[in-house]
Amino acid sequence: MHRIGMLLPATNIAVEIELNRVLPKNYQLFISRLKVSSVDENGWKEHDADMDYQTELIATIKPEVIVMLQTAASFYGDGNYDADVVKRISAIAKIPAITTAHAIGRALNALGAKKIAMLSPYNGNLVSRAQEYYRRIHHLDIVNAEFFNMTDVKKIIELGPEPAAIAIEKLALTKPDAIILAGGAYQIMDQIDTWEKKFGCNIVSTNQAAIWGSIQALGGTEKISGYGKILEMMPRG
Repeated sequence: MHRIGMLLPATNIAVEIELNRVLPKNYQLFISRLKVSSVDENGWKEHDADMDYQTELIATIKPEVIVMLQTAASFYGDGNYDADVVKRISAIAKIPAITTAHAIGRALNALGAKKIAMLSPYNGNLVSRAQEYYRRIHHLDIVNAEFFNMTDVKKIIELGPEPAAIAIEKLALTKPDAIILAGGAYQIMDQIDTWEKKFGCNIVSTNQAAIWGSIQALGGTEKISGYGKILEMMPRG
């Protein structure tokens, strides 16, 4: 049995539902919640201030890896923030750590994707930061993006899959190698397999990347059907 620790924004109630349903039965998820009131720079500062303490707490259950599941946080820090935060978590917990932003980039490279589109429920500022991050860190070009201009996590959780389906259909017309679905609070992972087949495009979401990155970090070989190609193929990253 593998234990996965996770640092998750306190208002996000979607991740436990999605990950516990999809993770193989020999993986257990344990969560520490961080104060994050909004998906913007103020929310990132709250998250960062609470992260070390919550890492200490989750480390007490002896996980094998810790996942920071707040993709937006990796975009708001300075140029080295994503790498530095992994070092901070690992130094406190004495185990490997990953961020979902980095796992998304690694997953896209594992799929051989280069031309990328992005869908986010967040705002244009975050999308711009994401474009710079993925170009600089992962050498991926986000050439098209759709976003819903939302910063209230509770409202994002209440979104159904229909807005995403409309946006993905539009993005798929530009023939990207893959589409990023950024936002762990957007509960749409059970739609991804259908969308990939319907629109003919690979999709990598925050919550998929958390699962893929965790299994990769633990050296697992489990493959998961029904939730998108990255989990079905489980390519090494």
